[in-house]
Amino acid sequence: MRHILVFAKTPHARTPYDQWLAGSGIVPVVVTPTEYAAGYAHLPHVHAFDDYDTNQLVDKTALRLAREFRVEAVFARAEADVLRAAQLRDLLDLPGQRTESALAFRDKVVMKDHLAGGPVEVPAYRRLDSAYDALEFVAEHGYPVVVKPVSESGSLGTAVIRDEAALDSYLARPWRGVSEIETFVPGQMYHVDGLVVGGEVVFVHPFRYLNDCLSFRDNDWVASLPVAPQDPAHDRLVKAARAVLAELPTPRGTAFHAEFWITPDDRLVFCEIASRTGGGMISPMVRHAFGIDLDKEWLYAECGLPGGVGADPLSAPPYRPAGELNIPPLNGVLEALPDPGTEPDCVLEAVHTGQAGQEFHGGVKSGLFLSGYVVGGETEEDVAARLEHVARWFSEHTRWRPAAQPSGGAS
Repeated sequence: MRHILVFAKTPHARTPYDQWLAGSGIVPVVVTPTEYAAGYAHLPHVHAFDDYDTNQLVDKTALRLAREFRVEAVFARAEADVLRAAQLRDLLDLPGQRTESALAFRDKVVMKDHLAGGPVEVPAYRRLDSAYDALEFVAEHGYPVVVKPVSESGSLGTAVIRDEAALDSYLARPWRGVSEIETFVPGQMYHVDGLVVGGEVVFVHPFRYLNDCLSFRDNDWVASLPVAPQDPAHDRLVKAARAVLAELPTPRGTAFHAEFWITPDDRLVFCEIASRTGGGMISPMVRHAFGIDLDKEWLYAECGLPGGVGADPLSAPPYRPAGELNIPPLNGVLEALPDPGTEPDCVLEAVHTGQAGQEFHGGVKSGLFLSGYVVGGETEEDVAARLEHVARWFSEHTRWRPAAQPSGGAS
């Protein structure tokens, strides 16, 4: 029996690794957060942990299991697992992404160091180790600037600083460790998602954001939909994504999720790239629109199994316009979600991560949502309108109440 170690930071319903590997002779050995353990409980080798992202017993257990089962490969689709998986491959000399590559896709400064001066424009940037670095950068480049952690995903911890008062407010907060500061880039943001197999890009497509990937900070929805091939931005974005992958130490088998701006003066500027599938409902959207399950195909590439992407372009499913919608929670207690089965007809798939009675404290990051939807339509413009319609429908059919105030406070 052959084995693969899987860092499974997703529910089984979304990533049924055992079903994907059925008939291959490969058995997944699963390491997962406690909240997802029940979904994988039917598998023979499942190990669950509290505080999964930062619990170093995850790493210790993964090493023990990898040696015990003599695993052939390591699979990790979540940003939190990219580096720990790469370090494990280094330690055991396993195929796949190694630490040098993981850092280039994970650390935003290392990433831009690879790309600076290359074919794709990169904003001015520097590593932010102290307040002095921020002051020097602002003195050189002026406002606005953006500060973000070097290795978080989903815009977590990102701050747009537009003036001296905002900088003072940022500097007054508790220090959160090494960050990056860069010049603010105005314009429309896009993401480009794809798959690399055998060192070749076998799928790539650009998508346009509706609202903004920082909308979650205002507890507002964020959505995206495919850029039509005839759109002038389509080929520019595909070319830019390929150029970025060529400049970085890209693994021979990986999914990727890149972000770019196109500015009001028509410059294409790099934002960042990750060696994983996109968050939110991006993977389900790609599955509905293109008939490709990026996570499944990436797993096959990691295991050295034949996949369906790129093998026979003539047999590819026809493209169907579809977009993804991510709705964050509000501040308060969720009283009721919309009744199942009452969604507008354009909804192709719905996922809810909360339930009535739960207390929430607003949006956390762009890839996390209370409710996510894949929405179909006849054209990309039709999909855009329907995404906004579903967002309004959700708001009208969801009920909240204020959270109870702690006793003993000032009156």
